[in-house]
Amino acid sequence: MAPAASPIPAPYNLVFLYLEPASTLAGAVWAHFRQAEYLELTHAASAPPAQLIPTSTSIVLTQLANLYLLLCVNEALVLRATADVSVWKTFLLGLLLADFGHLASVRLVGSWVYWQVWKWNAIDWGNVGVVYVLAVVRICFLAGVGFEQKKKKKHA
Repeated sequence: MAPAASPIPAPYNLVFLYLEPASTLAGAVWAHFRQAEYLELTHAASAPPAQLIPTSTSIVLTQLANLYLLLCVNEALVLRATADVSVWKTFLLGLLLADFGHLASVRLVGSWVYWQVWKWNAIDWGNVGVVYVLAVVRICFLAGVGFEQKKKKKHA
């Protein structure tokens, strides 16, 4: 007997099992191993010189890296462990709420960061552009876009 096909459409599998875990892993690497660049790209005016990064800032960036790694591993493993749409919806709803928090966190850079795409650097693309895309894909998933519609039985 052949295994049942997954109810999760392939584009969602691609985004949530491969692309997003890879992007959060990249964020973890930058936050831990490239702290001076990370700070400079986040907000150049307030970034300290590399040799003067406060220990507290380094600790917080390493904690951020750890959380990105946690997100990467949880998403890649939890969603691979099940094809239960309700589990996926619950998990992705939590991530959607985090997307809004993530977008709110960059407000101090200035409102331009939300719409002046031509000014974005690598961190802006990750903090805003990628988050926009992922939030839209999550909303589509939660709304059932791309899922097979169950045929309603006609009653005689």
